[in-house]
Amino acid sequence: MSSESAFNKRLTEETKMEKVEGLLEHFNLPPKVIDFIRKYQRLIIILLVVIAVTVISLSLYSSYRKGVVEDAASALSTALQADNGKKAASLAGVIDKYGNTTSAQWARIELAHLDMKNGEYAAAAGRYLDELKSVDKASPLYSLLLFGAGQALEADKKFAEAAMQYDLLKEIKGYDHIGYTGLARIEETQGNFEKAHTIYNNFLLNVGDDPSAAQARSEIEARIAQLKTRM
Repeated sequence: MSSESAFNKRLTEETKMEKVEGLLEHFNLPPKVIDFIRKYQRLIIILLVVIAVTVISLSLYSSYRKGVVEDAASALSTALQADNGKKAASLAGVIDKYGNTTSAQWARIELAHLDMKNGEYAAAAGRYLDELKSVDKASPLYSLLLFGAGQALEADKKFAEAAMQYDLLKEIKGYDHIGYTGLARIEETQGNFEKAHTIYNNFLLNVGDDPSAAQARSEIEARIAQLKTRM
């Protein structure tokens, strides 16, 4: 019986190998490739399993992440529509639950806007400046956060710190008008009319005859005219 059992086992193994060899030959693979597959069959199977598991895992994570992003966007929309008394708490809830999403980032920025609206300028400035630390300079948000931080610091009468934000802002195309105006306004507030006049003139020299700056140039010229009456 033991001899018959061993014979049946060998017959089964040979039959399986014949099937594998037949499959490989069906693809008209070169003999060297077939020999390689035979030699490293176990390793190849392990690699294929690892690749399959990785692909499936990434697919599942992508689906999960998409769901999280959608839920975060929905939560942010709901928070923005909340009554003023509940809006801050609702936004904080979005940040706590979906902290690593874009929706949470917008919730943090909206909280800074709320602080500005409520006259809590120091708190607003802190939020804007904290957000700036994690935003790339190439991001459109960078300029908006600089502007927000400048306004909050200026409103809090921290003029030197506000000027630093406006000075960065004036170097960004499209925001240079806001940056120069902010710097000049700070000087006017402190009674430094000559310095304000110089800053306005620097803006005019900077934009030159650029057609896209026509409106900004007109506004600055009007400010200069008003300023001359105070000098």
